[in-house]
Amino acid sequence: MMRLLWWFLLVLLPFFSLKAEKTEVPGLIIFLVIDELDNEQILLLQREFSSQGINRISRTGMRFMNAYSSDISGYPGTRIASLYSGTSPSTHGLIGETWVNRRNNQFIQPASYDSAQISTVLSYNQSKTIADYLKSVYGSEAKNATISVNAPWLIHANGYNPDHIFTYDQNRGVFYDASNPVKKDDWMRGFNQSINNTNLLSRQWGPVKDITSYVEFRYLPDEKRKDFRSFLYNMRTGTEAPFSRIAGSPYINTLIRDFTVSFLANTGFGKSSVPNLLTIQFTTRPFTKTNGTILPAEKEDMLLRLDQDIASLLAYLDFEFGRDNYLLVLTAGANSMPDQTTTGKAGVTTGTVEFRRVVSLLNLYLMAQYGQGQWVTGIHDNYLYLNHQLIEENQLELEVIQEKTCRFLVEFSGIKHAIPVWNKMFDSERQPVLSDNLFSRRLPDISIELLPGWSTPATNLGTRQTGKSGNNFVPLFVSGAGIRYGAWLAPFNINKLTPILLQLYGINHPELIYMEQVNLFK
Repeated sequence: MMRLLWWFLLVLLPFFSLKAEKTEVPGLIIFLVIDELDNEQILLLQREFSSQGINRISRTGMRFMNAYSSDISGYPGTRIASLYSGTSPSTHGLIGETWVNRRNNQFIQPASYDSAQISTVLSYNQSKTIADYLKSVYGSEAKNATISVNAPWLIHANGYNPDHIFTYDQNRGVFYDASNPVKKDDWMRGFNQSINNTNLLSRQWGPVKDITSYVEFRYLPDEKRKDFRSFLYNMRTGTEAPFSRIAGSPYINTLIRDFTVSFLANTGFGKSSVPNLLTIQFTTRPFTKTNGTILPAEKEDMLLRLDQDIASLLAYLDFEFGRDNYLLVLTAGANSMPDQTTTGKAGVTTGTVEFRRVVSLLNLYLMAQYGQGQWVTGIHDNYLYLNHQLIEENQLELEVIQEKTCRFLVEFSGIKHAIPVWNKMFDSERQPVLSDNLFSRRLPDISIELLPGWSTPATNLGTRQTGKSGNNFVPLFVSGAGIRYGAWLAPFNINKLTPILLQLYGINHPELIYMEQVNLFK
């Protein structure tokens, strides 16, 4: 009997030891996506932030100091698709906010929360996202959800089969699930009722601290400080959607935090052994127009308050799940300001390129050359589309018109280059950035590059091209379960993150073959 017992211990004990030492993967992955944020703004406010918010994420995880996006499009959804799929637009196909469908010569419908359009919008991304990879291995129990405000571009984070697409209705002032707007769970009904019981529209928004301590004020010349505004905004509006000002104020971030807590507390999300993915979008884009400085007072105020909301959210996550049982990523959906890098330099101009005006003048030029007709379908995301149907009907050479168009475009102030793209799609050695941003079935005619210091007006979805398009530095922090502490100094394309994170779950992403090793895990 004793010999049998010793044999049992010698043979089976190593297996028990291995099981005891095995590190469990985090059951909850959280992406915090701030719709407009820059590294410079974090640097300016680092001392003002609390120790338990953004500074804690930076201190207890890995900060990628030179993370960047090589996406040419300024559409936040393109960046999200690249980040979540681990690929470039040449693979996932989301080359911008919209593009021309050559079958009908019309721009496709941009992303929206319209339930009738969501399935179509989800199909715009031609690559699997991190949510899809998790579902392919763990099945339908690998839930994924997004919580957002005024950000239809975040739909591209959901993959092909989202479980929840929560968003804030600016007309009614409540949250709903755009993936299933009819269904209203008791917890969400109760949360919305609590919002209705709080008279948000009676509130005002003013500085959270002394206005003279804000960055914008401190950077002003002494003679301009006496006229500096001490803002105080009413939340009630008469002409816009009733709750649109709430959606562009610090109050919306607090609502998103509270909604997130209610969702996690009243559902089983993130509490099983199967990994769940949650994306939470916060905003630092105020409803009021800002003056283009690096950190307007209203934006600084939103960031300071958001830091407090993030701190309290982290405290809840620690309590509900345990600090070592979730993984957290913090990044930005878009850069927050026009390119100001050349402002004030002698001999260098800055300004705005109005693509609508460019299209009108270009079409007049082509009509003078070839006769009446709508020769230009439009410009979007730095891409110009010609009317191929009209060109073919008139038996004209497309390449000739493209060349004349490029020569005409570079005469505009603010436009640096205009390049026909067909051949560049295959020129990955000499044009690697452009090649990575072209998708064969959604090909424009011409790619436009702006000069440093120039930008286009932002669209309703936040798309704004700048002279830095294709070379934008992006805030990126990763912390939580299994993540090393430190700073990664080498340049890091954000579309590399998903392949790295999937390794934690034993999933091999195809792009891993082409990536250098990043020591992200302990």
